[in-house]
Amino acid sequence: TQFISAELMEVQLELLLESLERKIVSQQLNLVRTHITLGSFQGGSDYCNSSNIYIVLLSFQRKEDQMLTIALVELSGVQLQEDGSAVPRDQAFEAVAALFAALYALKLLSG
Repeated sequence: TQFISAELMEVQLELLLESLERKIVSQQLNLVRTHITLGSFQGGSDYCNSSNIYIVLLSFQRKEDQMLTIALVELSGVQLQEDGSAVPRDQAFEAVAALFAALYALKLLSG
């Protein structure tokens, strides 16, 4: 099993910087906040919010933005399924919490 740290990996930091440059941090934060809810990791549920994440990703204007967001989410320990659901892997709660905090801080700092 791959170890997912509660700290962001260097590749995630690079993707976050690219997200900031592409001005999609707000959309990514919304996706993580509403569709990959941290509350889903508590209470023993194997799945995150059941809404279709791929439908939300279609709101991103460019395919590159969608792929960048998928990479960020999957690097945070969440496996996106073909049916649009998200399944947390080992230690995903901490990794998603770190991603959420980073996105939130970037949104605040970018105005």
